[in-house]
Amino acid sequence: METKVIQFDNTYAHYARAGEGEQSVIILHGWAASLRQWEWFLPILAHAGYYAYAVDLLGHGEAPPLSQDHTIQDYLDHMRRWMEALEIRQPIFIGHSMGGYLSLQYALDNPGAVRGLVLVDPLYNYHQFDKYHQHARRLLGKPEMLKVGEFVYRLAPAWLFEAGQNWGPSDINRAPAPLRQQAARDHKRADPHIIQTIAVIGDLSPHLTQVSAPTLVTWGCQDQLLSPDSFETLVDLLPAAQGHRFEDACHHPHLVSTKVFSELALSFLNRLEDDNLKAATASTG
Repeated sequence: METKVIQFDNTYAHYARAGEGEQSVIILHGWAASLRQWEWFLPILAHAGYYAYAVDLLGHGEAPPLSQDHTIQDYLDHMRRWMEALEIRQPIFIGHSMGGYLSLQYALDNPGAVRGLVLVDPLYNYHQFDKYHQHARRLLGKPEMLKVGEFVYRLAPAWLFEAGQNWGPSDINRAPAPLRQQAARDHKRADPHIIQTIAVIGDLSPHLTQVSAPTLVTWGCQDQLLSPDSFETLVDLLPAAQGHRFEDACHHPHLVSTKVFSELALSFLNRLEDDNLKAATASTG
């Protein structure tokens, strides 16, 4: 799929888009990924009548690099300026993992500005991490360990990332070969400063009752990175949420169950459109 670059405020964004519908849908990938892992879904959204976008987050894919002392706000500011440059308003967000965190934070920062949310194994609380990432988060809070982490990440070869897909319980190794290879490439080309992001993830839990946008939360019941129980909790915390479990999936249900995920997401999006149409008709009647 052809991608585009747009310049703004002395920086730029790298993104893809498809469709010509009135409703914009923005896809936000996860940590150490890129828009390329979602480009298969853009034509599906476009065919369904949506104006679909996928964007590389800072430090990922072909986006600008991150500073070592970055915060989550840096990701959000870059995303917001990109949306303003393209005049995207009232979007629906589809966010995987860290992309889910950013979707929720954007909805919290901009009440009423998000039409809906589709969250896939979303991160929203650092307590969701497995023991390894909990320990890594504590270590990376120390400047000297952060430099070591970035150094190791920078030197790791691409084949190591691909081989790592087969270590421990994972579902990425069941994804089609092009998606597996893309995931490995995305890890290798990511800015090593993304290591710092693990240390600056906060806890959105106390604020989630303020997210009024209709939300679909989907997750893999075998997720080894984030606690599967935490997704049930998220559905309970959000005022207008529904959940769907992928029993045999881990952290990437959208890549290993593409057909089921597509049908589920489109059904939710179409219900949103129907509800909006009914509300508009009622207000004018």
